[in-house]
Amino acid sequence: MAIDTTTRIMMRNILNPIAFFYSIVLFISCGSSDEIKLFNGESLEGWEGSNTVFRVDKGAIIGGNLEKQIDKSYYLCTEQKYENFELKLSAKFITNDINTNGGISFRAKRVPNSDEVMGYQADIGYIDAGAIPQFSDATPKDTTGLYPLWGSLVDENRPDTSRYPRPDIFPVIIYKVADKELIEEIIDPLEWNEINITANGPDIEIKINGVTTAKYTEQDDVPTSGYVCLQAHSGGPYEIWYKNIVLNQLEP
Repeated sequence: MAIDTTTRIMMRNILNPIAFFYSIVLFISCGSSDEIKLFNGESLEGWEGSNTVFRVDKGAIIGGNLEKQIDKSYYLCTEQKYENFELKLSAKFITNDINTNGGISFRAKRVPNSDEVMGYQADIGYIDAGAIPQFSDATPKDTTGLYPLWGSLVDENRPDTSRYPRPDIFPVIIYKVADKELIEEIIDPLEWNEINITANGPDIEIKINGVTTAKYTEQDDVPTSGYVCLQAHSGGPYEIWYKNIVLNQLEP
């Protein structure tokens, strides 16, 4: 029986345990990637939302305006839904006033007859520190000035407003408030910061620049599938830039 070249190489690798091990690792790594590039770096293909608030430039999705304020919050959402995943992207602000805000909503859905979305959000940006006790079970040591919400886990706009502590003001809750000192140590809001969101079953984890800032396990019966949405929050003038948006689907 003739032995072809491929068979000969495999037989040699089997006889060499180290080479055989790395051959298997290489085979698995080449054949099991579920990576999806949500943004092609050139256009808004695969996304839906306002093309007057969001645009593409220099390989990034840019929301907002440096010339004027945004009258309300807008969201650019994927056309496809995702359930269990690890999402990676980078974000930064361009602004003269750090009192800006944005975020990445996930497992999200558009609110009918509204520009808002419902679902989870990995927040980025800042909030008046005095507002945190109204919308979470946390109370900052200093409730004056601004608090960095980078890496905090927010949930908003669901029909069941019993989730929210002050639905009369706005249907939102900050489930996990990131530690202020930690955030100020690991981020620069005017430079690129890497955001990592893992949603697998009821478990959610957010990392900023490789550091875990929020972990949460959902207790309620809420949708586990939805869209990924990029937020341009009301206010400004400012721009928020998003790039390198990649998603890996996970087995629950």
